[in-house]
Amino acid sequence: MCLATVYVDNNGQKEEVMRDVAWIEPQSPGVLLITFLGERKLFQTRIRSIDLFNSSIVLEGRKEAEAKASG
Repeated sequence: MCLATVYVDNNGQKEEVMRDVAWIEPQSPGVLLITFLGERKLFQTRIRSIDLFNSSIVLEGRKEAEAKASG
């Protein structure tokens, strides 16, 4: 199974914001991340990079919003 760890890059400083991310869904204001267990976080930002070899995703800046409860 391939799960990712998500980081936010703030001026060169990477901060871990989620682990075990299994799904990434583009949303109108940004990116919705969903973990294997169903935890959801919506980030109003863009994806900077995806490293499949190391299972990591880096987002630009940090602007987290409340996740939508849609199924």
